[in-house]
Amino acid sequence: MMGQSNANGSNTDYEPDGLDVRDPRIHTFPGSGPDIRRIVPAREPLAPIGGHPPGGMGPGGPFAARLLPSLPAQDRVLIVPITMGGTGMRRHTSYPGVWKVGFVKRGALNLFDKTIDHAHCALQAAGSDATIDAVIWHQGETDGGRAEDEYAADLDQLITSLRQKLPQAANAPFLVGQLPEERRRAYPDHQGVADALRHTPERVPNTGYAEAPPSGHVNDETTHLTAAGQRILGANYFRAYQGLLDG
Repeated sequence: MMGQSNANGSNTDYEPDGLDVRDPRIHTFPGSGPDIRRIVPAREPLAPIGGHPPGGMGPGGPFAARLLPSLPAQDRVLIVPITMGGTGMRRHTSYPGVWKVGFVKRGALNLFDKTIDHAHCALQAAGSDATIDAVIWHQGETDGGRAEDEYAADLDQLITSLRQKLPQAANAPFLVGQLPEERRRAYPDHQGVADALRHTPERVPNTGYAEAPPSGHVNDETTHLTAAGQRILGANYFRAYQGLLDG
């Protein structure tokens, strides 16, 4: 799971012991906190590289809950949340991190490099038979104002480089998600990024597109998805994943 605040979640209405309880076969590999870089049972909220206050549930757990029944009974799912709020390709707001491959910004972590490192650690911890079944991407708010072709070039490079540097992801579907409808309506200059995300499957093989939840699923008027919105987004990601497998 890669991206910014909606990738790691920024909400308080999730139900870790109710609707959002995770099957014992679903685990996570935290990017922060006391269990950093250890495989532990998944419980919302997951621990990303850098959360966005107040933290919360992203689409990774809901996606995993839908993926699990399609797998053999002996398989387990490991969610690896490599996310940081307020981060863009070449700039950042809340947290000092950038996603563009090879980009150096003083004082900021290169999150693509962090992804490769953290994913390698997760695979090593999971064992020699571990595979990467899907990569989920939700990012773009911090890149608002960029033209479609500019953002698309950075995203496509990230996908290609990830598949090159992480062989276990070479054949994994890369799934991108759309920005919330309220965000796009409030910030018309986000249209370029929104179009780049929507057209990713037309540019890059083995990529899928997940539509954002319908209007009414943000908790701050424009940006951050409620738990209900994240459940819908996770389901949309899984639908995109299934579409690639069936195709």
